[in-house]
Amino acid sequence: MKRNRKISLFLITALFACGTLLMSACTKIPQEGSLAPDISYKNRKQYAISGLQQNIGNFQVSTSTLPLNFEIVEVRELNGLKTTALNENIPVVRYKEPIVGNETPAELLLKTDTVMTPAVSINQHTGQLEILEGNRIPAGEYHFDIRVANQSGGRVLKDALVIEFKEFEVKTWSAGMAKQPEIERVGDTPNQIKFVGYLNGTPLGGDQIDFTKDRAMGFKGTFVNDANDGEIWNVNFPVKEADTYCTWKITSSTGVVSYVSENFNFVIGLPGSYVIRLYK
Repeated sequence: MKRNRKISLFLITALFACGTLLMSACTKIPQEGSLAPDISYKNRKQYAISGLQQNIGNFQVSTSTLPLNFEIVEVRELNGLKTTALNENIPVVRYKEPIVGNETPAELLLKTDTVMTPAVSINQHTGQLEILEGNRIPAGEYHFDIRVANQSGGRVLKDALVIEFKEFEVKTWSAGMAKQPEIERVGDTPNQIKFVGYLNGTPLGGDQIDFTKDRAMGFKGTFVNDANDGEIWNVNFPVKEADTYCTWKITSSTGVVSYVSENFNFVIGLPGSYVIRLYK
């Protein structure tokens, strides 16, 4: 009798264990991990130059479980400008083989491939926005909604990044100038810059200002001619961080000629026709 009670107890225990296992098999076990409530980008408002390559965004993961995954959900321009330029594909040259340095143009062509790549994308692992050189994003303020996810779930961050695009910028200018140089975009073509030098508020002819043609620094271009209202150059766009020296020809009231040079650093992203005014 005692033996039968032991067998019954064993069977009940076994059945209970099997039932527990079956219930566990039918119940979804939640994954470990969390998405911190205070995740965000450091310095949410950023600035960019249209046409230039830039990586933007320093994401603060806080106590979130890694790895994180990032995705652009929506881009808005609050002034009503179209955002299609952010989605357009741009041809990008990729190298399929290492470059030695002495390849002929034909050999280089065999080692490269051109792929169409979105002008703006997001690195799905770091959250950085990757903006390609050659983009044609109009000046404006763009708001990015970004989804952040990990193994525990996801969340959409509204206005996670706000980027103000500008077509050009004067980075620095020498104290010897009367005021900051001015850049104006006057047309889509040709790809030229007209430099207008002002002396004591009066515009000078192109033959009275000069830029060194053979220089290690400065904008990269080809001299066209001295016009009555400035000096004209064909320029390769975009213009990147160009620390450029301009020389003014100064003639005194007694006819004595002297020359004074001042420098300024500027960037221009989009191709087109520009006027840059320099004041002395």
